[in-house]
Amino acid sequence: MKRQRALWRRLLVAALLVLSLAMLTLYFRESEGGPAHRVQRAGLRLLSPLQSGVSTIIEPFQDAWNWVGDLFTAQSESERLRKEVAKLQALTARQLKQLREYQRLQGLQIVMEDEDKVFPDGVELVPARIVARSTEAWYSTVTINSGSSKGVALYDPVVNEQRGLVGRVTAVSSHAAQVTLLTDQKSAVGAEILPNEARGVVVGGITGDMTMDLVDRSEKIERGQVIVTSGASRTLRVRGIPIGVVDDVGKQAVELYQSIAVKPLVDFKKLEWVLVVRQ
Repeated sequence: MKRQRALWRRLLVAALLVLSLAMLTLYFRESEGGPAHRVQRAGLRLLSPLQSGVSTIIEPFQDAWNWVGDLFTAQSESERLRKEVAKLQALTARQLKQLREYQRLQGLQIVMEDEDKVFPDGVELVPARIVARSTEAWYSTVTINSGSSKGVALYDPVVNEQRGLVGRVTAVSSHAAQVTLLTDQKSAVGAEILPNEARGVVVGGITGDMTMDLVDRSEKIERGQVIVTSGASRTLRVRGIPIGVVDDVGKQAVELYQSIAVKPLVDFKKLEWVLVVRQ
């Protein structure tokens, strides 16, 4: 029974093949008005509306499928672009940081080359980087990566690339040193106001403000005058290092001295590189 079915299937396939070859031969041999061509045209007329209807029905589904495909493609492209933007932002941030560091180092180099024009003879400048900052609210200190091995000594003044006084070295090890900033409440530096050379002491405060005390009441002080180190301190003997400018003058009738608010030349929040002035 199974053999008979297989035989019939083979015979059917063979018959269809013979019929197809016969129809193809007839189609190509006959003229445009032959029966095969007429059948083809009739079939097209019958099937065209059906194809059109099917296309109309399928078109929304095709559009939806294409929209889904475009959506996934757009999301993939968006993710790729987002990663590219993140890489570019990271690269730009790194390059900007390197540029700022280069500019600071360049500023330090200029100060070191012009040290004879700013500092007295015999002064040597040692570049150092700030590697740590104090975390206590009551004290303002930083740690630098240069120590006694490079000639840094106790009480050496420290300046930034604008030659402004940052503070003094208050502790030293072989390869590091602690610098107490001018804003520290225990800081006190002998200073004078130019050009009249009125002398006093610049001290820090708990809030980080700086004040110049012990200025004789008879001295005429105006806002904007420059304040520099006097060199009269036992622990800071270099004269003429810029500290800041007069921001406000407080004078009371019962006081013997004036109290002057000082605007520092140094931005203590942005310190990264400094110079130690070897006295």
